[in-house]
Amino acid sequence: MIPPVAHLIWFGRRLPWAHALAAVSAARRGGFSRVVLHHADALEAGPGPEALRQEARVELRRLDPLAVFAGLGPLAAPLGEVYAELAAPAAKANVLRAAILAAEGGVYLDADTVTVRSFDELRRAGAFCGVERLALPFGVRRSRNPLVWAAAGLKLLVRDVLRRWPWGYRAFRRVARWYPAAPNNAVLGAERGHPFVVELLCRMIECPRERRRVRYALGTHLLGETVAATEGAEVVVHPPRRFYPLPPEISEHWFRVGRRPSLGEVLAPETVAVHWYASVRTARVVPRIDPAYVRAHAGRQLWSALALPFTA
Repeated sequence: MIPPVAHLIWFGRRLPWAHALAAVSAARRGGFSRVVLHHADALEAGPGPEALRQEARVELRRLDPLAVFAGLGPLAAPLGEVYAELAAPAAKANVLRAAILAAEGGVYLDADTVTVRSFDELRRAGAFCGVERLALPFGVRRSRNPLVWAAAGLKLLVRDVLRRWPWGYRAFRRVARWYPAAPNNAVLGAERGHPFVVELLCRMIECPRERRRVRYALGTHLLGETVAATEGAEVVVHPPRRFYPLPPEISEHWFRVGRRPSLGEVLAPETVAVHWYASVRTARVVPRIDPAYVRAHAGRQLWSALALPFTA
């Protein structure tokens, strides 16, 4: 059984409140005995770190990659070499999340998630991940079939229209089945030393050097390959509604300000955590979010309605 510990990773000195909410919500709703934020840099004072220090179950731990790798025996040295080659924080996080789970076990959560229900039931598996709906999964990117690309182009066009349309997230539900489901590593769970995360780390080491720095190569692409190559009993793969109720691009609707939002239209009874995709046009709004912003926008914005219970 996966231990009741959540792990998050943060690079940078400034931790916005919207990202600190990932740890706060996990501590309050996730059923965890401990939530560890592994931070690579000394955190500046601000609403984010202050919110974390008020949560008894949240532990702020300075990140030491080599110490994490040291607990993985023969994998330690080659993982250290792979890590040293990486510059982008996202690429480093891909290595570290799998290494932390292999070394300690638990549930990994990206800092752009909000936990809404307990992970207790999900932790009964040896390892788990979830899938999201994509227009351009890795298999399409590798295809040379013009029909495959034409179909992907149509899906991209429809998705772009729906992300712009005020009620596009509702319409997307009707066409979602036409978008392939692919694993995402924003939410992962595993027992300590579980074969699935060990295999994922081995594939990172074996990945050609020229490919390691390609965006998503050590992340979702490698995760998808590992899931496909793993026996079904090794890892439980959850459907999109579990962690990714609004997929990339459509996730822009989390931050659209307009008519009164209805979380019941977005969250399913099975939804445990929400990944809101910080990489999708959120750079301008996230630094402005704090409890006062959430309370002011909760009646007009899905994200604020989602975050409102954690402002008290």
